[in-house]
Amino acid sequence: MGVPIFVTPSWLVVAGFITISYAHFLRVQVAGLTLAGSYLVALVYVIALGASVLAHEIGHTLVSRAVGLPVRRIVVFLLGGVSEVEGETTRPRDEFVIAAAGPAISFLLAGGCWAAGLMVGAGSSLDVVLRLLTATNLIIVLFNVLPGLPLDGGRLLLAVVWRLGQSRAAGVRVAAWSGRGIALLLGLSIVAVNVLLTRDGPITLSTIATNALAFAVAGFLWVGASQTLRTADVARRARGLHVRHLIRPTIYLPPNTPISEALRRAVEARAAGIVVIDPAGLSRAIVREADVAGIHPARRPWATLADVSRTLEPGLVIDDTLAGEALLAAVRAKPASEYLVVDRHGTSCGVIATADLVRALDSAPPRTRG
Repeated sequence: MGVPIFVTPSWLVVAGFITISYAHFLRVQVAGLTLAGSYLVALVYVIALGASVLAHEIGHTLVSRAVGLPVRRIVVFLLGGVSEVEGETTRPRDEFVIAAAGPAISFLLAGGCWAAGLMVGAGSSLDVVLRLLTATNLIIVLFNVLPGLPLDGGRLLLAVVWRLGQSRAAGVRVAAWSGRGIALLLGLSIVAVNVLLTRDGPITLSTIATNALAFAVAGFLWVGASQTLRTADVARRARGLHVRHLIRPTIYLPPNTPISEALRRAVEARAAGIVVIDPAGLSRAIVREADVAGIHPARRPWATLADVSRTLEPGLVIDDTLAGEALLAAVRAKPASEYLVVDRHGTSCGVIATADLVRALDSAPPRTRG
């Protein structure tokens, strides 16, 4: 459907770990299964598990597209999967159904595997694999509906808080802090379980690997929730920003102008931005401040603006009406140090610098609800 699917090398690590770990379990569960056969059946289970994770993410993707949000890609990695949805929902209902779609698919898969298991011979390899997939998909459901970001349950909580009359931003903050709490509880639970297990026997390599994976999940949750809080804070600070407030006084010069002469004219005009124009007076490139600083003063009379400018390409020209999140989205879409701002007629208004935007965000007071 036009959405690329990526499987990262990290997924192969966990796939190999599960294959090795479950081979012994399968030999115990399936009578007459050879060593080679146990590894083969374990590998089949791992592939089916990966397909289950992918189906979970496809559920999110299909519903996201249905409510009008494009999906950049689906990624299957060490700790599961993620659907990279572009943009944000504008209604709590849409947020809720997108979040619920993944766990719903996993629940249906669990039910389907359970029903299929009733029709195969008890104790066979297929029976054991189906029972494993039933249990695993149920675990995926239960884990993902925990009420904290970046889990699906966090999105559900976000939607509920939003629907109860709060803002979307308030829902994000509540769900992100809840996600931090879940990550902390998970980490403490791992420590507690380890204390109990080590009293009864030695620590095995399998135990160490399992704990490492569990701590990685807890870390992933903490980092994801923290990143969401930082993003929400930036969004709050950005609400009062407008691109017109950031435009630098700009001069327009031909590309063969020596850098020293361009700097002299900029000082004369009290300008902090330089745009390179063609013979017709049309803007063609932006002079990069960092590149100018990198030219030794002794070379500046001989180097020209063409040597320190970046040709205007899609994304480097932004509209003078942009503000708040729309302005941040434009900068994220095409990272650069400077951008040309134009009005609705395409006439240049001047240059803005990413450094100025960052300073404005840092100095803007956080907005609070009254």
